[in-house]
Amino acid sequence: MAKHRGRGISTIEYPTGMNQNGDPSQAWIKVKPDGRVDVFAGTVDIGQGSKTVHTQIVADTIGVPYDWVTMDNSNTDSSPVCTGTFASRGTFIGGNAVRFAADQVKGRILEIAAKELEAAADDLEIDNGLVSVSGAPERNISVSDVAAAATWGHGELLTGTGAALKPYAPVDPETGQVDIVPHSAISYAACVADVDVDDETGEVTVLRLIQAYDVGRAINPTLVEGQIEGGAMMGLGLGLLESSYPYYPDVEHRGSQFGTYLAPGIEDLPEIESVILENPSADGPFGAKAIGEMANNAQPGAIANAVYDAIGVWVTEAPLTPERILRALEQKNAGQHEPRRDGKRVVFDEEISINAVGDRDSALSFQAG
Repeated sequence: MAKHRGRGISTIEYPTGMNQNGDPSQAWIKVKPDGRVDVFAGTVDIGQGSKTVHTQIVADTIGVPYDWVTMDNSNTDSSPVCTGTFASRGTFIGGNAVRFAADQVKGRILEIAAKELEAAADDLEIDNGLVSVSGAPERNISVSDVAAAATWGHGELLTGTGAALKPYAPVDPETGQVDIVPHSAISYAACVADVDVDDETGEVTVLRLIQAYDVGRAINPTLVEGQIEGGAMMGLGLGLLESSYPYYPDVEHRGSQFGTYLAPGIEDLPEIESVILENPSADGPFGAKAIGEMANNAQPGAIANAVYDAIGVWVTEAPLTPERILRALEQKNAGQHEPRRDGKRVVFDEEISINAVGDRDSALSFQAG
């Protein structure tokens, strides 16, 4: 009896936003007479940092300091429509909505500034809250003064609206092909897991997770790292601990208390190394792609592969509980675990009960690469 060390690798791809069509997000922005910017959008921040990212997008697009921008998404009665915080769409879809609105606001600022500076709007640029003439920086006016001039001198409101909507991608019923790409962007990731497996207890300890994510453009690298590291722990839980149906002997015996659901704690935290890759998307705000849900997708596969590398058995159902690992080892020792090849398919001879919804037995099989 001993502990065995193994390493596993998995790779994934993940779409940004909803596929096919729809997925709208909208935004409305106004500039107050002092030059401060109010942003109204419906994207809800549930901890992923969308308010911060959207504020950055607006500030950078207009050309004003970050702390000049106030983001309000607290009231659905006063905010424009947003489909919701799901489908890893907050930065891409919601971010595009606020970017489009900010572009309009910037154009309105330049129109008023052109009148004040007696210059063409196309010759003006905004940087850090100051509008100046290209090539003649001494000719300038602050965005605050432009906003005041718009309000008190020209009787105009500096405002802008933006809407992001995925166009419909019809599917040819004969071929299954589409003429329009059915997703907004594709993100890619890879995970390497180092584990120890105790062949006496079946316990798996994840020692290290090394993860590389192509996020298009990391608008806020600290938030991206937070998403990746939080997702790593979620993926570890999905791979080793979390089961929605601990059926003993059936689903009626599920635990009814939160404490009966096993989730990873700080003592389970492995060494985590995150690598952010930037391969900009053509349509995302400043090239951004999704990072949300995909952050917990790669770890279970990498852990399962690492377990095989350590003890030479495949556990093909998650989570990889000690019971399942010990059962797989017993079957291997009895000569029952090795799969047989049937053409391009690999089929396990043993019958495995699938009780997630009802009681039904099925031979477990999966496609060979």
